[in-house]
Amino acid sequence: MAQSPYKGEYQTFIGLEIHIHLLTESKVFCGCRNVFGSEPNTNVCPVCMGYPGVLPSLNEEAVRKAYQVAMALNCHLNEKAVFERKNYFYPDMPKNYQISQFEYPFGINGWFDLELAGGSTRRIRIHDVHLEEDAGKMIHEGGISKLDYNRAGTPLLEIVTEPDLVTGEEAEAFVQQFRQMVRYLGVTDGNMEEGSLRCDANVSINESGKGLGTKTECKNLNSSRFIKKALEYEIKRQTKVLNSGEKIIQETRLWDEGKSRTSPMRTKESSNDYRYFPEPDLPPYRPEKKYLSEIESSLAELPRERRIRIMEEYGLNEQQALFITAEKSMADFFEKTVYLKNKADTESDSNKIDTAFAGTVASWLSGNVQKILNDSGLSIENSPLSSDRLLSVLNLIENGKISAGIGKKVIGVVFEKDTEPEDIVKDLGMDQMSDTGELQGVVSAIVDANPKIADAIRDGADKQIGFLMGQVMKATSGKANPGMTRNLIREKIFKQGYISEDKKNA
Repeated sequence: MAQSPYKGEYQTFIGLEIHIHLLTESKVFCGCRNVFGSEPNTNVCPVCMGYPGVLPSLNEEAVRKAYQVAMALNCHLNEKAVFERKNYFYPDMPKNYQISQFEYPFGINGWFDLELAGGSTRRIRIHDVHLEEDAGKMIHEGGISKLDYNRAGTPLLEIVTEPDLVTGEEAEAFVQQFRQMVRYLGVTDGNMEEGSLRCDANVSINESGKGLGTKTECKNLNSSRFIKKALEYEIKRQTKVLNSGEKIIQETRLWDEGKSRTSPMRTKESSNDYRYFPEPDLPPYRPEKKYLSEIESSLAELPRERRIRIMEEYGLNEQQALFITAEKSMADFFEKTVYLKNKADTESDSNKIDTAFAGTVASWLSGNVQKILNDSGLSIENSPLSSDRLLSVLNLIENGKISAGIGKKVIGVVFEKDTEPEDIVKDLGMDQMSDTGELQGVVSAIVDANPKIADAIRDGADKQIGFLMGQVMKATSGKANPGMTRNLIREKIFKQGYISEDKKNA
């Protein structure tokens, strides 16, 4: 074995190539439907199948969404965007070339502030943002490869970072935060399991201070966790190769989750191998300044900015704000619920926010509501629970008509039957028990059945009241008014001079 010429610590360089399917009605260069899950080869036409003599037509909505991402990533926008043919032969590419961008993409030289553990950030440079068409899909079954061209021609936006990431954990965090950003923008659904967000990772190591090493590309990374694991494996593998005195081979490698390792796929191509040249059927795209200004003004508030604002305006702590803003739909739901309450309570001053109520909404969303969403596999935007319905439940609790425990049950029924909270409470008889005479009888029976607990409370163990309250709630199916129950328990034990038989006989 040759002696390694490398000494000291290695430096790691990681760059990502992230591809996102844009949410458009039709494909990027033809009128075929852009939809996931159709029967194979039903959303195809002569244009996306590359028939001779056909002409591509650029999708304006795809262009708009490409500029939105480029702006959100702080890119310099080129005065002209040129489409080029990327030539390669593969069964899933019916034209034997891909319409892409190379020299003049939509955006270049951008940056993204990656939030790291501990609250710090590090700026990751963005090389470019370019628009292209996706290839078809190969399906391998029983030794036979089948081709579905429904995906061919889907608008695919590629975001290429500079090699500024240094660990698999950082790469995982980048993909997660980037996905959150583009979902906030509404340009993609970001479902990695469906392939609408895909990522290839380039990694190299070299002695510290000597710059980039020979890179390998990791493919087949359909989750952020796989990205982390594949890069960690590849860094260890490359370190072992260099330490043994051998050289890294520039190649594309596949991640095998079953074996938790990468394996060689093919020798890595360079840009010259693709023989790029301008697409003769598409003229350069030259956006007007007014058009770009309109797009910029329409950009959604991004996650980090929204999280900071929500903490300041609504008085949420960081943990609550992180949960609320993790998905735009949840943040929208939260703010609408607080707005509706505020509008009803403060007609003369609609800008005044009840921070205590905001905290209550955040607690319900992160607790009971999120649990039901997880169990049902739903998201907040496609669930039967609306901001109006959650507000109705919270108002019923505030007005003493139901308890918090009953409120949780009501929300469960909302999800189950898709009906109004007030109707649920009425139809199922969930109204809170607030009749003093009726509740007093239940409390008296519970206290008499637990003499030792009552004696402990008389001796100063006030926390034991919680046990008796729990027994009352159990006896009334959670319908007892909590405040009234506590008062009646204390009245029974103290004001009525309650003494247990044990005390009498002592």
